[in-house]
Parts: sequence; structure tokens; C-alpha cells
Amino acid sequence: MEIHIILAIMIVAAPGVPCGAILAASGVLQSMLGFDGSMLSLIIALHVAQDGFGTACNVSGDGAIAVILETLNQKNFNKVKMKF
Repeated sequence: MEIHIILAIMIVAAPGVPCGAILAASGVLQSMLGFDGSMLSLIIALHVAQDGFGTACNVSGDGAIAVILETLNQKNFNKVKMKF
């Protein structure tokens, strides 16, 4: 349970840095789980390969939610005619 809390803190603490989460977590993986250099390099390589796809899905999802919320907002705004 302790490893989960530490990894969660490390991943939340490094947003916006390309591959920052995996690089921040690599010390924890090495010290607490006993990963050696070859295991860490494999994890970093796999993370770099999939990180772009995760970012693209995140951006696409944010755009889709923005369109949905704007549509709902326009429908509700047209129902309520505000007088200023």
C-alpha cells in the first residue's frame, strides 16, 4: 500500500513535463521494487512510445467535452432570456 501512495504522489507532482512522471517514479521503482537499469530503460522506452497517444486522447477528449458543454450551454441560455 505504501508504494501506491508514493507513486501517486510522484505522478501527480510531475504534470506537464514530458515523461516527467515516469522519470520521477523511476527512483521509487528502483529503490522499493528493486528494478535494475535494464528494467528501468525498458519501462522508459515503452512509456515514451505510448505517451504521445495518451496525450492525443487526452486533448481529443477535452475538445469533445468542450463542444458538448458549449452545446448544452447554448440550449439552456436560449431557454432563459435574461433581461439586463
